[in-house]
Amino acid sequence: MLPDTVNPDVSLLESDAPQVNLVRWMHQCELVKRYYQADYVFVMQKTKLGYEVLVSAIARVPKFTSGQVFGKEFSLFDALISSPPDGLSLNLSRYSKEELPKEFDGCLGLLSRPLLWPDGTLFGCMCILNHHPMENAGLNGLMLEPFQILLQQDLALLCQSHRIESLSMRDRDTGMLNHYGFIMMAPRQLNLGRRFGAHAGILFFELLGNDGAPHEEIEKNNRLLGNIVQSTIRTADIAAHFSPSEFVVLAFVDAERDLMHIVNRVDRQLKQQSDNVGLDYSFRYFTPDSTAKLAPMLAMAREDLQSHRRRQAELANTSDDEEAGD
Repeated sequence: MLPDTVNPDVSLLESDAPQVNLVRWMHQCELVKRYYQADYVFVMQKTKLGYEVLVSAIARVPKFTSGQVFGKEFSLFDALISSPPDGLSLNLSRYSKEELPKEFDGCLGLLSRPLLWPDGTLFGCMCILNHHPMENAGLNGLMLEPFQILLQQDLALLCQSHRIESLSMRDRDTGMLNHYGFIMMAPRQLNLGRRFGAHAGILFFELLGNDGAPHEEIEKNNRLLGNIVQSTIRTADIAAHFSPSEFVVLAFVDAERDLMHIVNRVDRQLKQQSDNVGLDYSFRYFTPDSTAKLAPMLAMAREDLQSHRRRQAELANTSDDEEAGD
């Protein structure tokens, strides 16, 4: 399986992936073009939009440029991408004009090799186009294998990097624990606190007013909330950036009312630093003699937050409908 953070339907051109060096991919296309004395060489990825050209070798008449998308109506591309590992060598004169994109006009020979994600799912293909039929198709296909392997190694490196990042216990943007780090550390801290008779609570925080804001502003606001949460908690408490929009705290308190005091401190500091956003929250409380496990309490606290968010959205929609009715 691919890491959850890798979406195969999204073009590599839209993702910040330093592990995939598209400049090097373009150089590989140039090498392939010179070796085969080809007219066009390009690498294509299958995305939610269709078949997108990622990189291509320089051509006298540029027909296959980076970012160019071909529609899913061309079954030829499906055949190229889902071909056997040895690839395909096709005589395009056997295809009707309607079966091929206009960019293929005048091309007779096509040689391709499929590219796969590390889990074996389809990524795309490398294509070589010539204005004359391909000779020695079997031998020519074998010579593409090193290029195929090199590009697939970059995809494997990309996935490996995502896995390592997901296993890291720290959030890259805020420096706080991430979801994985919290799940690893919080149960042990809770059990330790119970031994000393400590009261504890799970608090979830999320910003209100981020809807529709630019991505950069949302990230800035979330970093602000993360800094406030970290400055509010005590040494024994554990805070984490649980999801892109949610922060969670395992706090040790003297009584349940102290959880609300934490919420008020965070809310007060947030209002002092930003007038554009508000604070949404939920919490669950553990007594010292409670036998409740962390995971179910965590899930219930998060569900409370999400339920409140849904109710707020429903109220907003109802209000808009009433105004439209008036």
